[in-house]
Amino acid sequence: MAAKVKYVPELEEEIKTYFAGKEEYLKTAKGKYLLIKGTRVLGVFDSDRDALREGYKKFGGEPFLVKQVVEVEPELTYTAHILGGDVA
Repeated sequence: MAAKVKYVPELEEEIKTYFAGKEEYLKTAKGKYLLIKGTRVLGVFDSDRDALREGYKKFGGEPFLVKQVVEVEPELTYTAHILGGDVA
């Protein structure tokens, strides 16, 4: 069953990419964090911080998605846009 979640339009392609492969990701990367840009998963990380750091290194202020692989999607109640952020 697909989760009904609202996302920012800038990440629509990345969200579709995640949900299209979710069953496989649950088998191979459950609990880990994916770095997704467009239709490509560019890395699997143990922490969101590591995934964010790599995303900022590769894409700077361009939109990218860091998504934890979970069975049940949490309800999102906010969005945040961080441009030019630095993850130390």
